[in-house]
Amino acid sequence: MFDPSTETYPYFDVDVREDVIEECSNFGRMKHIYVDTNSAGFVYLRFVKAQAAMGAQRALHGRWFGGRMMTATYMTREAYEAKFPESK
Repeated sequence: MFDPSTETYPYFDVDVREDVIEECSNFGRMKHIYVDTNSAGFVYLRFVKAQAAMGAQRALHGRWFGGRMMTATYMTREAYEAKFPESK
């Protein structure tokens, strides 16, 4: 969703997080969100219900954000919890 090497605003991740929360709240309640500023623009989301995650994935995959096409994929619960233990 972003390229950290081209971001000039020091707290760009806060803006990305707020944008994602605003958009994804349309699909259901989120349990966890993480904007990985040390990645190629990854944002991780965990929804309370699987149906919400499915709706968000369908709506966001292939969509454009800030001049970049998004790829939305699923992670297993186990993989997500291994990466973000606080999300349990």
